[in-house]
Amino acid sequence: MVVFSCLNPVDLARILILLKLDMSALMGATSAVFQDFFGNQGGIVVTIGIMLAWAVTPLWWSVRKFNRKDL
Repeated sequence: MVVFSCLNPVDLARILILLKLDMSALMGATSAVFQDFFGNQGGIVVTIGIMLAWAVTPLWWSVRKFNRKDL
C-alpha cells in the first residue's frame, strides 16, 4: 500500500499532512501502516525525495526535449 501511495504525489502529500496534523484516525484501517513508515524521520525524508522526483523529472525531461528542438 505504501508503494502505491508513492506513485500518486497528491495522495502522498495528503497522507503526510494528515500524519503531521496528528489526524491519522481519519485515514481508516491503513493508518497504522502509514504511521509506521511515514511517522519517523526516515519516512519523511523518503516522502520529500519522492515528491521532489515527481517535480524534477518532468522538468528535466521537458528541458531535454526543448534543447533538442531546432527553434
